[in-house]
Amino acid sequence: MNYRRVWADIHLPHMAHNCRAVRRIVPDATRIMGIVKADGYGHGAVETAKTLLANGADTLGVAICEEGIALREAGITADILVMGFTSAPLLSEVVWRELTQTVFNPAGAQALSAAAQQLAQRVRVHIKIDTGMSRLGFLPQEESIDQICEIARDPWLDVQGIYTHCATSDALDNHFVYEQEARFTWVLQALAQRGLHLPVKHMANSGAVTQTLFAPDTNGFFMDTVRVGILLYGLPPSHEMEDACRTLDLRPVMRLYSQVSMVKQLAAGVGISYGHLFTTTRPTTIAVIPVGYADGYPRRLTHGGRVRINGQFAPIVGAICMDQCMVDVTDIPRVAPGSTVTLLGDTSEGIGADDLADVVGTISYEIICGIGKRVPRVYINE
Repeated sequence: MNYRRVWADIHLPHMAHNCRAVRRIVPDATRIMGIVKADGYGHGAVETAKTLLANGADTLGVAICEEGIALREAGITADILVMGFTSAPLLSEVVWRELTQTVFNPAGAQALSAAAQQLAQRVRVHIKIDTGMSRLGFLPQEESIDQICEIARDPWLDVQGIYTHCATSDALDNHFVYEQEARFTWVLQALAQRGLHLPVKHMANSGAVTQTLFAPDTNGFFMDTVRVGILLYGLPPSHEMEDACRTLDLRPVMRLYSQVSMVKQLAAGVGISYGHLFTTTRPTTIAVIPVGYADGYPRRLTHGGRVRINGQFAPIVGAICMDQCMVDVTDIPRVAPGSTVTLLGDTSEGIGADDLADVVGTISYEIICGIGKRVPRVYINE
């Protein structure tokens, strides 16, 4: 791989392992929806989807219609739920490509019905309930029950499922998850009293699935389907969940590499990079790495970021540029142009996605999703 400027290794066997680990703790009767939005959390949606479906996932979830289209064009025939908003011009794509669209208000249902009628083809629908996330969804109130029942009577809408999304399930304090479950249950019961029984109900995300590892009474979160994302990519939903996730033996799927492009000697008192945010205090050996924030390597790693070269940590010095960054290799022997640099690895190495996220002040999701399109993905199959 030394001909590449930067590349991300995607270890598909690790993803297969993670999916099977989740499958072992989820009841046989509960389906797993593998979440592959944001291009499979930056790993590549098509390869990710195929791996998940071959290792225990039953259905797939995406954020936007275009992501579902890409999967269909790749030959994937599994059920795909579009969880977000789809603009009117794309609703016909949802219909004829047989995607399942989330409906979260009457206007959206009407627009989708019109598109289905125009194509003379029924479209599958899941209803979204807002039980505390305070974004998309019907609120748990009588007016919403009336609206959902009206939607279910539409001859062009095949309302197959209903779901809600946990807002705080990645925290050990799970009291609000129970509140959300109670609100969701109220909606289900209210609909049942009107004679509406939807076959697919789902609530649990990766955090709620992890809750079941240390709080067995949360098994009720499983319902008919669980939507699993970050766990499949080998990362815990949060730092609080790390201990609970150890029983799953999660294996990070993505590793990010580059190579040294130049090594140079600088005297003490020399400023490095834009703004001279760092000035050498001793004779210093600098390695230049051809990776920057345009590749999705966050500029905020300028302060506190580090990489591994020849098995040792090299701190980032100076501001990370659009296409390059510099590290101090004064105390690391045998660094030369072409030396491999690990920018993102495993937490055990001190440069996992959570480690980078801690420096940046964000979450691991943003780190892996942010790796740019110009970084080639290299798929490791063994």
